[in-house]
Amino acid sequence: MIRAIEDAGHKVMPFQFNDLIAFIDYDGVKIKVGDVDLMRDASAIIVRPFGRMSLDQAIFRIDLLYTLNDSGIPIFNKPYAIERCVDKFRALCTLKMHGIPVPKTIVTEKPNTAFKNLEFLKSKKIVLKPMFGSKGHGSTRININERDVLWEVLHTIGFTKHTIYMQEYLKHGGRDIRAFVLGNRILAAMHRKAPKGMWKTNIAQGAIPKRIEKLEPELEEIALKSTEILGCEIAGIDMVIVGESPYVLEVNSQPGWKGLQSVVTDMDIAMEIAKYIIEKAKK
Repeated sequence: MIRAIEDAGHKVMPFQFNDLIAFIDYDGVKIKVGDVDLMRDASAIIVRPFGRMSLDQAIFRIDLLYTLNDSGIPIFNKPYAIERCVDKFRALCTLKMHGIPVPKTIVTEKPNTAFKNLEFLKSKKIVLKPMFGSKGHGSTRININERDVLWEVLHTIGFTKHTIYMQEYLKHGGRDIRAFVLGNRILAAMHRKAPKGMWKTNIAQGAIPKRIEKLEPELEEIALKSTEILGCEIAGIDMVIVGESPYVLEVNSQPGWKGLQSVVTDMDIAMEIAKYIIEKAKK
């Protein structure tokens, strides 16, 4: 990304969120990295994955992005889009309320409530996920007939004051679809095949990418609509097809493109993003 922006003839200043300091003074607000005042000097800000953080840090980082956005600096993606997507429950609810097909899901704080409502999922296996997470880390698949194991896992989640987030396990044959969206177009798409004996299809978990020359019109429409609903300009949409029915699993507002770039497409994805952002910043 840095290389692409520089090749396009512009200056880029990488920084991490913990490099930022905010000042609220009598004459206004400043957000600085070292001696650089972002509210005065930045033409645009590109947000990459937050990484591990506490709730305090997550709220503060989103607040910083809102403040920068309110000052007129273009943010990619906008803070409300990041806020929606990073929260799996919020994202799934929003998509479902706009008619996007998503897996059946139960979310609750009480283990016994979760346990009593397992039949709602109508699935022999369930997937437990962290509310906030990425790259498949923390997701666990459990057979529903392993009641003792399931109860212990649910009880542990409740005991540690985490929210229980359970989904039906969709039989996707160890393969899903990632569509990479920029603006209102799909730059590239791929199948991701889980390693033998595994079910997670994240590239970070060892999945193998395979190019999709052209997404089916229905999948393209779902991907673009999902991105629009959540307010993303850059997004990775994860979908599966079960039988003939498509489902959206997740919309990632800070997607990587290592798998896409290395195997799937000759297009310079970073340069396409850089050109898009530069044009938007000029406007």
